[in-house]
Amino acid sequence: MEERAAGLILFREASGPRKYLIIKNRRGGHWGFPKGHVEPGEDELQAAVREVAEEVRIYKFNIVPGFRTTVRYTFFRDGKRFRKEVVLFLAQTEEEGQPFEGEVDAMLWLPFPSALACITFPEQREALRQAEAWLNAG
Repeated sequence: MEERAAGLILFREASGPRKYLIIKNRRGGHWGFPKGHVEPGEDELQAAVREVAEEVRIYKFNIVPGFRTTVRYTFFRDGKRFRKEVVLFLAQTEEEGQPFEGEVDAMLWLPFPSALACITFPEQREALRQAEAWLNAG
């Protein structure tokens, strides 16, 4: 079975060095980015924007033009194998955000090295590396 999801790699630079938002998922207990399923009638960016609003209550951000990366992985749920594809966009915000208790156990704004060390899955760590390189090249 296949699942499609989308999310944002959010960063802030207002108070000192660049920091990235990572969240702890309530269901899996893993650390990564706010993301979720693409609903019928939505495109990937619409899904990413909705999921960020739902999961971390961040509504104002600027999408970084040209950045888009895809993370692919396999997982098991109820004994069934799923292939998941997650499209991640990059966005800058000045909002702090607030975790939605139904889906997010914790959220942290961390500088790149700390965020990289905290992210659970290697595919999402690679996405963060790509985002950092994109911003540094910009």
